[in-house]
Amino acid sequence: MKAVIKQFPRSPIQYLSNERKKAILDQTKFTRPNNNDIWIFGFGSLMWNPCFRYVENSLALLLGYERNFHIWTTVARGTPERPGLGLCLEKARGKTLGVAFRICEESLDEALSALWDREMTTGIYRPEWLLIQIGGGKQVRALTFVVDAQHPQYIGNLSLKEMSWIIAGASGQYGHCRDYLANMLGEMTKLGDVSFELISLLSRVDSLTE
Repeated sequence: MKAVIKQFPRSPIQYLSNERKKAILDQTKFTRPNNNDIWIFGFGSLMWNPCFRYVENSLALLLGYERNFHIWTTVARGTPERPGLGLCLEKARGKTLGVAFRICEESLDEALSALWDREMTTGIYRPEWLLIQIGGGKQVRALTFVVDAQHPQYIGNLSLKEMSWIIAGASGQYGHCRDYLANMLGEMTKLGDVSFELISLLSRVDSLTE
């Protein structure tokens, strides 16, 4: 099957320099909430595969943002020649259920270093401290990563046909793009956030790989 794709990412993807990553990290630390403990909000693979130590986790709700398969992945679950799709968090009228992780002060530098290695390689995301609701309705500010819609990796809306074709044929250093979608659906189901759109997407992807 062949699909018409709006555009492949402009190649090569530019990577942030160590100096630029450090500058963003320093600014993120400078603007952190004035608390002894830090919360990190996971909306994608961090939910089932956090890369840091934490002391507790909680179901979390973020209002005014949605997660979507709106970015190219050319390393983690795709290649420059056959990119896949990755999830991103973007401002919208909806809401996002995710998992919040509480990090103690002693683990903060280690956790942020791991996060920067994983999330801040190309600058597709902007680290932001956003207000979330955790168990019992308590509100805390949590660090999460919001997409930069001006970045070359951002593609925006695609049709179901386009997304299924891309995901079905892509794999990268972290595995198959299809498995990423399936894991995401599994985690969302655990949280009680059933997405019929993603269920339909996975069904179409599997029909292409049978």
